[in-house]
Amino acid sequence: MPLVSINEHNMYYEWSDSNSRSQEILLLIHGLALDSSCWGRFSELLVADFSVVQYDIRGHGQSHFEEAPITWDVLCEDLNKLLTKLELSEVHIVAFGYGTHLAVKYARAYPDHVKALSLMSLPYMSTNNAHSHLARHVFPHMKQTMEAGHPHFLHQYKELLRGYTTLGPENTDLRRYFQVLLGYPAGHFSNVVELTSNSALLLELADVSCPVLLLTGELNMTSPNSFLNASSFLLQNSTLITVPNASFLLFLEQPELVAEWVRLFATRISVDNFSRKESQQFIQMVFQPEEQIESRRVPILDIHLLHRFRVEIDSIPIETGWNQRHAKRLLTYLAFHPVTTRDILCEELFPHLAQDKAKANLKVCLHYVAKLLRHPIASVNGLLSQQGTVSIQYKIKCDLVDFVAIVRQAYLEKDPTIRYELCKQLPTFMPETILVDNYDNWAVSLRNEIDAQLSHLNEWMEKQSC
Repeated sequence: MPLVSINEHNMYYEWSDSNSRSQEILLLIHGLALDSSCWGRFSELLVADFSVVQYDIRGHGQSHFEEAPITWDVLCEDLNKLLTKLELSEVHIVAFGYGTHLAVKYARAYPDHVKALSLMSLPYMSTNNAHSHLARHVFPHMKQTMEAGHPHFLHQYKELLRGYTTLGPENTDLRRYFQVLLGYPAGHFSNVVELTSNSALLLELADVSCPVLLLTGELNMTSPNSFLNASSFLLQNSTLITVPNASFLLFLEQPELVAEWVRLFATRISVDNFSRKESQQFIQMVFQPEEQIESRRVPILDIHLLHRFRVEIDSIPIETGWNQRHAKRLLTYLAFHPVTTRDILCEELFPHLAQDKAKANLKVCLHYVAKLLRHPIASVNGLLSQQGTVSIQYKIKCDLVDFVAIVRQAYLEKDPTIRYELCKQLPTFMPETILVDNYDNWAVSLRNEIDAQLSHLNEWMEKQSC
């Protein structure tokens, strides 16, 4: 496939003509630290109805690789010049993961060139959240295993990846995905993490005027529901679809379903006589009997931290034992950081102890909390600790995590109408301060941040009322 010169650098792309008479063009944007080879069967399914263009972002795959850090402005300019060279004036953009950052930024910079956006697995990278911990602490362990030459390097991380993908470690597409991701140079991977951490994706979504399809897996444990709900609320013309039996890598896990949603969405925008009956029939086909859904459901860990401390697993209260072995402190930290490492937990829970003593204490605490989080009915372990990594295996619902997400979004929002609506989502009766009995450094830092932001929002709301 061809290489084209963009900004004096080679860019790799592939163009697949549609098998039908459709004149519509779909442009695929892969995630950062990946490349166009990671799409698997998904891109082939789209060719049945659209011409498909996929390319390797600068610094990825077979495109030009450079030492200098990549910027969003450069990536947007690269994409615009690629479309110009291919004589494409208007496209549908389909993006995955951190590629959604680029798709949104391009749609804001060049709105006339984008018919619609289909955004899969919208990521939410913030300090020490699930995405950040996977990138900074879990993936390096996996990289070492892969580079050591283990042919089945994913097998020992099967349980840790349950919230990231429903695919097994033997799946060819999953192996290819991680071979590309973990093979990305470590220094440049850090730059990519930094780039996405400093991107105000949620705020920029409010400026997108074209139709937007948000696709997320029902089992995705790496992005909080409050983030997706707020994203859907902020968009002017959006549709939020949850794909069953899929997690973060939904285009690999359920390629047929995801391709069909993209087709229906793009067709509805492009064709005036779009068949609603066709869409309804597909929706009926997707939703399965409740007993089938129940068999693959991930248990829900419901943690209440805003008012009275309470823990439930699938609505069954776990009432005793939380005041021993630092269990409450540990669970509170894991509510905000579902995937972490033993070293980080030692630093956060026992910063004044020697390393050996801290590790010994942590081992006892983890064993104790693992017993508390064992499912009261099913044979499911809620806490997994292996290869130096600690992770919650349930889907977490936490009132305080949702509360913090809304406060941060409202504080950063510039549009007064949107900020006002976000503030209205905050609970009517709030505690005077959050995590009042937790003096760990991370909790104190979070408490100070949120208290300051709430004070600012309260003053702002009072002015709006006046």
